[in-house]
Amino acid sequence: MIGYIAVGLSVFGFVVGLTLRLRVFLIFVGLVLIASIVYSIDAGFGFFRTFLNIMTAEAILQGGYFAGLVARSMFSRHGLWSTL
Repeated sequence: MIGYIAVGLSVFGFVVGLTLRLRVFLIFVGLVLIASIVYSIDAGFGFFRTFLNIMTAEAILQGGYFAGLVARSMFSRHGLWSTL
């Protein structure tokens, strides 16, 4: 289950990086932060495990976003972005 969430976060970050701007991404970063905190409290995690949960979720999301930015840059560099 957790693996599917991680893949979903990375794909979501990739799509956001490919299509949207930084301001919209910051909203999603805040939402993932809140969701991670709620999940950690519900699961009964301590402070350190909650911290690791938040950092892992945010790193996965931001890594996907970065990959989306790189892909958008490559598409626009080679003139493919206007055809999509």
